[in-house]
Amino acid sequence: MLSISNMALQKKISLLVLAGLGLSLALFSLLSVQSLNESTRRILEQRLAISRILANSVDENMTQALAHMQSAAALNFLPTEQESNVLVSPLRQTLIDTGISVQNIFLVNPEGKIEQVVPENPAILGTDWSRLLEVKQTLETGKPVISNEFTEPQTATEMVLAVVPFVTSQGKILGVLAASIDPAESSIRSMSQIVQIGNTGYVEIVDGNGLVLARTEPGVPPRLLEKSDHPGRFSDLIREGKAVVRTCHRCHEGKQELFRRRDIIAFAPLSTIPWGVAIRQSEDEALAPTRQLEFRLLSLGVILLLGALLLVWFMTQGVVKPLKMLKAAAQRFAVGNFDAAVPLRRGDEIGQLSVSFYTMAQELAKSRNQLLSRNKELAAMNSISVAVSQSLDLKQLSESALQNVLKITQTTTGCIFLASSDGDRLEPMISLGSSVIFGCQKSGLAKADCACRQVLRHRQTLMVTDVSQCPMLGAEAKGEAVTSFASIPLNSKNRALGIMNVACSGELYFTEKDFELFNSIGFQVGLAMENSFLYNEAKQKEELRGQLLSSIISAQEEERKRISRELHDGSGQTLTAAIMNVESIETLIPAKESVLNEKIQGVKALIAHTLEDIRRLTHDLRPMALDDLGLASAIRAYVKNRLEPANIQVKFESKGLTASRRLSPAIENALFRIIQEATNNIVRHANAHKVDIQLSLENDMVKAIVEDDGRGFETESVFTSESKQSLGLLGIKERVALLGGTFSIKSRRYQGTRLAVEIPAVYNPPVPEAKQDQAQPRPV
Repeated sequence: MLSISNMALQKKISLLVLAGLGLSLALFSLLSVQSLNESTRRILEQRLAISRILANSVDENMTQALAHMQSAAALNFLPTEQESNVLVSPLRQTLIDTGISVQNIFLVNPEGKIEQVVPENPAILGTDWSRLLEVKQTLETGKPVISNEFTEPQTATEMVLAVVPFVTSQGKILGVLAASIDPAESSIRSMSQIVQIGNTGYVEIVDGNGLVLARTEPGVPPRLLEKSDHPGRFSDLIREGKAVVRTCHRCHEGKQELFRRRDIIAFAPLSTIPWGVAIRQSEDEALAPTRQLEFRLLSLGVILLLGALLLVWFMTQGVVKPLKMLKAAAQRFAVGNFDAAVPLRRGDEIGQLSVSFYTMAQELAKSRNQLLSRNKELAAMNSISVAVSQSLDLKQLSESALQNVLKITQTTTGCIFLASSDGDRLEPMISLGSSVIFGCQKSGLAKADCACRQVLRHRQTLMVTDVSQCPMLGAEAKGEAVTSFASIPLNSKNRALGIMNVACSGELYFTEKDFELFNSIGFQVGLAMENSFLYNEAKQKEELRGQLLSSIISAQEEERKRISRELHDGSGQTLTAAIMNVESIETLIPAKESVLNEKIQGVKALIAHTLEDIRRLTHDLRPMALDDLGLASAIRAYVKNRLEPANIQVKFESKGLTASRRLSPAIENALFRIIQEATNNIVRHANAHKVDIQLSLENDMVKAIVEDDGRGFETESVFTSESKQSLGLLGIKERVALLGGTFSIKSRRYQGTRLAVEIPAVYNPPVPEAKQDQAQPRPV
């Protein structure tokens, strides 16, 4: 489901406004429904109130009629026929004056038989009414009553009786006075005067049995003994004395057809008579104000809805349309079209946003141009840096730098002059393009005042555009004339090493930005030249140092050889002769001179020990086996004589070395001294039990490995410390470096040490009669 945060702004605004509108309409509808319900309730309550008023009016009329009849019957005797005419005529007139329509007046004796009828009706005289409920009730209780509609048994006519007793002053009932009344002619007339209920409304009087006694217009006149459409319900309401109002369906006769209509019925019972008054009216007419209010509210709701939709449309057009324009401008802006942003001439927040966006676009365009310019400068500096860092050769460096500068400036002509060591002269280093303008002879003069000399002195980039600055301007070469050029000092630290001249292309002059770039390029090229000078100087010093060190080592070896030879030939022979002389003296001493013999033996042993020390010293200084038998034999003999007396087990292996193809003396001497130094270090410091030495010649590379199981050491601390323990290792490293080899040493405390060297092989011419060294590895 699409989240509201991801919706388009137009949809989001529409959705939010419609949601608010829907909520408002829902609230409006709720209030409208409440208003309609309240209006309907009031109309129904009004109908109920009218029905109660009419019920009270009918009840009052009937009660008043009974009161008049009671007044007329307040006699202490039952009147005779002549007396009844005198009694009935004023009573009849009184009832008519009060709005009661009287059909007949009856005098009934205590037995319930009709004795008199006014006007006369012989057919009903003598009729026994003792079984009529109302007559019987009045004769028994003496209470006046008005009956429901019933059919008189003698004449089979429908009537409603108002019955009052003839009572004496002692309370004796002498008979009853009954009047047959017409409710339709009595009550309807009064009700028509009290209320008018629209074009479809009418009033019904219903008795306690649910029979319709009377009906006003425009209702249809009731038929004889016509029951109402809810006789049982009306009877219950009359009996309970309860007033109600409700809607119901009822069939009505039109002019040509029968139709069903929904009516509103308000029913109210009479308080003293078992009748009720029902008001009927068409629901459409009764609720016409409510329907009208409903129609108005609905129309208002529709108008509000359309107005809100129109408002939403105008709002979205007024907000979303300029935002879409800004979005489209931003999209074009994102691909680099900074001219797409156009400010909207509006005073609201969107107009302010548009102006801010336009300002931002202009600033970003300016920043982009600056960034592009800066990137161009950095790219130029990077290309120059790469060019000058690829070589330390001064000429190659200068040519690469000049080519890149010409490429950056899109020119074809330029040159580089280097200052002499004393700074008095400018010597041409490299020239590209036209060589005439940069072949000026004045630049080589110390007293010259041309542009090149000024740039060299002041160390500032200068734009040369006039002949007074450079006499060579305008000189043609191959049909091409240079009219201006930029002279750039090649600065390094606090001095200028030279200058670089770059000719302008066409009539275009270099700008101040170009001068800033030129200054950076000049400093970078000057620094690279300084590095080249330093490198060449260091290289020369390193070569000189190597030569000196090689000479020292050679001299040292020669001196060792001389001392070894002198010790062997001089002191060795002298001591040998001394031993021989001591032995000859020993033969001359008598045997009994034991003390003297012991002294002679001590001197002889001392001389022999001194001779052995001289021989060992002679071997250490220059082993004769190295010259006679070769490198492998010399090393094997040396390590055996040096390590075995120290109780160290040694294993020596050699491979590829033969006596017929000897290495150069420098390499043999170096390898012997390296293994000699390593062996001495093991004896002095390693406290080792086993030593493994390997010497091999493979692919014109001589490898020597010395590995022990001693206590080891931290190589970093040894090489960085100033202790004398590192001098031997540094000497090994220097010897290997002089021979173009590699040196490595690995050691960890209490985990032994492994020393390895690898030197390119240089051979001596083969000796025809030399013995071959062992080619296969052989343990000592």
